[in-house]
Amino acid sequence: MDAKPQQPAYFTCHLNELGLIGEDIYQVRLEWPHERPVHFLAGQYLAVHLPHRDPSWFSIASAPGAEQLTLHIQAPQEWETAREIIDYLRKHGSIRVSMPYGEACLRTPPEQPLLLVVAGTGFAQAKSLVDFLRSSRMAQPVYLYWGARNERDMYLRELAERWEAEWSQFRFRPVTCEADNLSDCHHERLVEAILADGHGLDEVTVMACGSPAMVYSTLDGLAERGLDTSAFFSDVLQYAPRD
Repeated sequence: MDAKPQQPAYFTCHLNELGLIGEDIYQVRLEWPHERPVHFLAGQYLAVHLPHRDPSWFSIASAPGAEQLTLHIQAPQEWETAREIIDYLRKHGSIRVSMPYGEACLRTPPEQPLLLVVAGTGFAQAKSLVDFLRSSRMAQPVYLYWGARNERDMYLRELAERWEAEWSQFRFRPVTCEADNLSDCHHERLVEAILADGHGLDEVTVMACGSPAMVYSTLDGLAERGLDTSAFFSDVLQYAPRD
């Protein structure tokens, strides 16, 4: 499951497409350098490098071998760095990135049913994984649990529904919690939804894509019900380890 660390490559990508796909979420499509895809594994992420700024990290939404490099960037007005990235792309039409990063990824399809648990733009990582697994004709079932505060935050729900309609191995489980904007109750609802489906937790692989709060809430909730933590994967475990 985990990728061995590899030396990231640095290069400049030219902008092909930039548009809103949610209330404050932009889909960014970039051209590969010299029209040659850079090697990475499904589920990995990259860094965007603005001049005089620390790197910004984003999941890669496209699968390995895709014709373009796709990102989902959430950029509300109060997120200064994300807004700067969008403005920089509009002004310059290109941007410098480095990749790949991340160990919670797939080199080959897993031999067990896969539970993808995502929140927010963690869906970008899940999209890369699902596109890869579909092209690999994975034999085991794949479940996508997407947690959001409300329906509006599920910015590509129609895509997930289309996967379910077209791919017999795939099941989509939207999980919302209509509450005030400061509530993260959908984190707990994600665990409830997974348990309600009756999975044998000793027979699944879980990949979680989202904030540290969501990831650790999911890990703790499933471990309490019998999931072996060695079957749980998330980049959060590397970049935001608990003491």
